[in-house]
Amino acid sequence: MLAAFILFVAAYGIGSCMPSSAHKSKTIISLDEIEVLRGGKSKKVSKSEIVVGDVVCLKIGDKVPADGLFLRGNNLLLLEEGDGEISDSDVPEVNAMNPFLFSGSQVVDGYGGCQMMVTSVGMKAKWCEMMRQHSCGSSDEEIVTVEDQVYELTCSIRKKVGVPIALLGFIALLPRYFTGNTKSSEGNQEFVDGDIRVDVWASSLLEFIGTAFTTVVVVIPESLRLGVALTTFYSKKRMMTDMEMLSDTSVSCCETMGSVTTICTSKTGILTMNQMEVKEFYPGEHSVLEKEAYSINASTHVKNLLKEGIALTTSPSTPTDKAILSWTVRVLDIDMEVKSRCTVLRRDHRDDEAVLNLNSQKKKRSGVLMKREVDNTVHVHWKGEAEAILEMCSSYYDISNSGNPIDLDDEQKVKFRRIVQHMTERSLQCIAFAHNQVELVDGRHPLKEDGLILLGLVGIKDPCRPKMKEAVKDCQNAGVDVKMFTSDNISSAEDIARECGILLDIHDQEGAVITGEAFRRYSENERMEKVDKIRVMANSSPDDKLLMVKTLKKKDAIVAVSGNSTNDVLALLEADVGISMGIKASMGIKAGTDVAKKVSDIVILDDDFASVARVLKSSICIYNNMQKFIQFELTLNLAALAIIFISAACAGEIPLTSGYVLWLNLIVNTLASLALATERPTEEPIKRQPVGRKEPLISNIMLRNLLAQVLYQIVVVFTLMFKAKSILGVETMTANSIWKRNTLIFHAFLLCQVFNEFNARNLEKKNVFKGLLRDRLFLVFIAITISVEVMFLELLLNQNDYFERLELWQWGICFGIGFVSWPIGCVAKCIPVPEKPVLCYLGLVN
Repeated sequence: MLAAFILFVAAYGIGSCMPSSAHKSKTIISLDEIEVLRGGKSKKVSKSEIVVGDVVCLKIGDKVPADGLFLRGNNLLLLEEGDGEISDSDVPEVNAMNPFLFSGSQVVDGYGGCQMMVTSVGMKAKWCEMMRQHSCGSSDEEIVTVEDQVYELTCSIRKKVGVPIALLGFIALLPRYFTGNTKSSEGNQEFVDGDIRVDVWASSLLEFIGTAFTTVVVVIPESLRLGVALTTFYSKKRMMTDMEMLSDTSVSCCETMGSVTTICTSKTGILTMNQMEVKEFYPGEHSVLEKEAYSINASTHVKNLLKEGIALTTSPSTPTDKAILSWTVRVLDIDMEVKSRCTVLRRDHRDDEAVLNLNSQKKKRSGVLMKREVDNTVHVHWKGEAEAILEMCSSYYDISNSGNPIDLDDEQKVKFRRIVQHMTERSLQCIAFAHNQVELVDGRHPLKEDGLILLGLVGIKDPCRPKMKEAVKDCQNAGVDVKMFTSDNISSAEDIARECGILLDIHDQEGAVITGEAFRRYSENERMEKVDKIRVMANSSPDDKLLMVKTLKKKDAIVAVSGNSTNDVLALLEADVGISMGIKASMGIKAGTDVAKKVSDIVILDDDFASVARVLKSSICIYNNMQKFIQFELTLNLAALAIIFISAACAGEIPLTSGYVLWLNLIVNTLASLALATERPTEEPIKRQPVGRKEPLISNIMLRNLLAQVLYQIVVVFTLMFKAKSILGVETMTANSIWKRNTLIFHAFLLCQVFNEFNARNLEKKNVFKGLLRDRLFLVFIAITISVEVMFLELLLNQNDYFERLELWQWGICFGIGFVSWPIGCVAKCIPVPEKPVLCYLGLVN
């Protein structure tokens, strides 16, 4: 019943994980409707029913349902959902000069009846086309999972070890029969002078054949596959429960994540907060960091002008504007009713306020012409990139000058340019505000573009997430190289990388920071040579990210990619493990697009790179748990194989019968796999060498540990076997004495395995009891194993053909023999091992 229950659990685990293996093939059908023009009539249709030639009407907040061309509209701004790079300069205006719209983009601004004509849908859309090209051009090589490695290992052992040893054992036993050294159950010689004296079906020949088959069965660790499945399933479910942030995903990706050597991650929304904040404010030449300092020193006139300018030139349509408005409310106590106290003047050829697009590739600035109701004076306010606004200014306000403007000569402009450059080097986006009063010119008030007065500079930044350095360091301690992708310029990317700990002082060498264009220009040999040195790729496109991942995989690295936008889709598809984010970030921008989540292996339910580090840590624990069980299983199987072969060849009898072997494989191995699967990740940093794509599953450390235990168990069994008379206190070995001897050997051998489970808890450290009380399930399964052994075998199967009741002192011998496994394991871990896997020399692995 116990075996049936375990098999049921395994089957349930495998079955429950099967739907997740098809994670990449899931399709979500959207039934959202959108307004289109067909035959000159407006109608609402489902986005799935959009066809080429439809004219789609777009409003703020709409998603572009297909690829298309711009027809009409003003100030149409599109933000790719979840693209992360949220600076305003990355949100180009769609107009006649830039008429292309791509599916998945989101309308963040626009008026005047914005319309587009659909040019391609379905698999012919931009991203579908790119994904299809990637699918056609990608290699068929897939990473080998632990389950695949276990299958290859069992096949190699069967072909190269099991069958040859079984054949040699059978050949070694035959001379005993044909030389008359075997006797029947009645004590008569079976073969005398060429004559067979007993029935062949009752002779030792049939027993020799059974021994050969038992050898083959013992040497093949078939329970490894069940143990690996149970370990993976339990550890994965526990990881999802404990972390409360991981969506259901495939079993194999948890295994693969534990052997990752490189993580390539996007910057925004993963390393950073995905929330722009004002970090610097210069109301003149000097920075003001505190609200109180500005409120005390600045004149009311200057503060009112700045409030007025921000209120009229800023709207919550882009992340930068949202950051400025949030800062204004918090620091300047802005009264948003300022708009009601003025009138925005209209241009003759415009139907809306006189606002120029801040994201215009020509000017990157915006201005508004307004008239105050209180005194009927006309003023102009400008906002934009600091370099552009400075060129328009001839003076500036300073909080130390009581609200009087100061001339902005060339020397002062150089000072302000240095301020802007200093903020840019620290990855801050610098926005300037300027103002002036205008007079009538030819009966009109012009939108003045020169002779302005500078009101102030603000530096805006997407800050790094807290404890980001610790998370990156955890990955690096685990032997995982962390690289960063971003579309930012080199100086901004380098600053963020240093703040996150990706770029250290030791990486201040040529090639550590590179642009996507430079990486693209390298030859294939140059990329293979320099890719390991790269820590940051700035100004990178989706194709650059894909090329980086392909290059790393060619160098046999196991690559994980962490991304949250459609720009990361190709890299996510190519990676061995694709990781995306699954919740909504602030400011209405999703942390991960639907398409990114669909193609990912793991979807993390928060958008923090620290969570990626935690997943890595838990996956490494899963991988280590598998290695622990594999070491334990191979120790048992190799020891049993050696005992069966040597005892058959030398003594003509086998102390471990097929029933004993079945019990060990069915009960001990299964309970051991569950016991070792309960090991939890420790709070200590994981320090290890990266596994790599071609590293064998059985490391030299594992081989050293198991060989020490195998040799000890062989010595124990044969000591009990050949010294049985003195140990049992008998002069001749009767049938009952042989049964008791075999029972003693079996119990001693089994307890060696139970005590060896403690040695398997840690493959390298000598103290295998550290954290033992924290892993209570491990102790529970150890207790179950011993209880089943003592109660079931001693009480229920006593006095039969296989077992004899042991006396208390004999039980003491068995437990003492098992206890000695601990110091032997401690001594074995002091033996150094070579770097190159020994199994490569034996031909058991490639």
